[in-house]
Amino acid sequence: MRLSSEELKEVMNKNNVDRLYSWSMINTFMTSSYEYYLKYVLHKEGDLQNCVYGTMGGLAHDILERLYNQEIKYSDMDNIYDDSWLTAVTIADLKFDRNDEAHNQKLAENYYANLKHFFSNHTIIPYKVMTERFITTKINDYILQGYIDCIFKDEDDCINIIDFKTSSMYKGKTLEEHSGQLTVYALGVMQSGVPIEKVKIAFNFLKYVTIEYQQKNGAIKNRDVERSKIGESLQSNVKTWLKAAKYSEEEIDDYLMQMIDINGISCLPEDIQAKYKITDCYVYIPLTDELIKHWTDLITCEIKDILLREKDYQDTHSEAVFYDTQESVKAQSYYFATLCEYSANLHKPYKEYLESRENGAVDLFGNVGADVKAEVHSSVVDTSLDWLNDI
Repeated sequence: MRLSSEELKEVMNKNNVDRLYSWSMINTFMTSSYEYYLKYVLHKEGDLQNCVYGTMGGLAHDILERLYNQEIKYSDMDNIYDDSWLTAVTIADLKFDRNDEAHNQKLAENYYANLKHFFSNHTIIPYKVMTERFITTKINDYILQGYIDCIFKDEDDCINIIDFKTSSMYKGKTLEEHSGQLTVYALGVMQSGVPIEKVKIAFNFLKYVTIEYQQKNGAIKNRDVERSKIGESLQSNVKTWLKAAKYSEEEIDDYLMQMIDINGISCLPEDIQAKYKITDCYVYIPLTDELIKHWTDLITCEIKDILLREKDYQDTHSEAVFYDTQESVKAQSYYFATLCEYSANLHKPYKEYLESRENGAVDLFGNVGADVKAEVHSSVVDTSLDWLNDI
């Protein structure tokens, strides 16, 4: 449950600060200082409300929260998802791609299939789960507040902080670049007394599954694949095992076709099925002192920049202090074109970028940008992390 404004004021009084920051606020600033200006300085409502990603991501989080709060049954998730899809995509006509209808339709079909599979096959977390837990983190002189998607203690007494993601999977360097929010929450848990070696952070990428499978040489490997492509992705490995089991070419082809049709392995002989284990896709990020230092230093720097620009704006009343450079707009051009809630009519640096593009100066899709939650009615809010003792 979200805290009310009065309760957030109580949090500020408790921490002796006159302002709370959030990861979304800082991330917005890092993406576009002018978008920060529109959203957090002018408090201007976005004029582009037809992007589906935020809506469907929020609905997915809500379904999982209701499941783990025992407000709905596992079997309810599929129908709730379908109803949400009907409302958001079919009726409200929210878009995956605002600029290309054919591409939008392809993205919609793939997204629907992946999330449909998740809500029919989600691997229940076998621990006591808490969702949407309010947390504060002290970073130097600043207090960040937020809500943890999912948190539980595993069999090794480690606190697992999970962020549910409906976006495409992050890998390699991109994974670390998106680890800021999880790292902030981990630091908040550590500040309650949990040692770093007992804290784990991970994304659960809802659109994917992890497939553990056995190779012919006996080695066990893992693959992360889109949920809509399970049957397709295992064709080669399954064919190897069917051949080793002396099935005929005709029988093998029939099994492989069935796998495609059902997008799974339940059609296979039980001894072949036993060679595969399909679970939700969790990607853990090593939590290190170096990672924490990286994000605390960066966040401190960004907040100082925010405060300086806000002070300049108060003195000059000039929006130019929040202007994005054309280079930064170009780097985020896909984000502005597809995901940003402000059009070029409101986002002036983006408008100038488009005008320069019309003159042949830049390429609109020269770089792919970033991907894209309730009240508590109590007179006194408990913002301590004593609830960690209950998981």
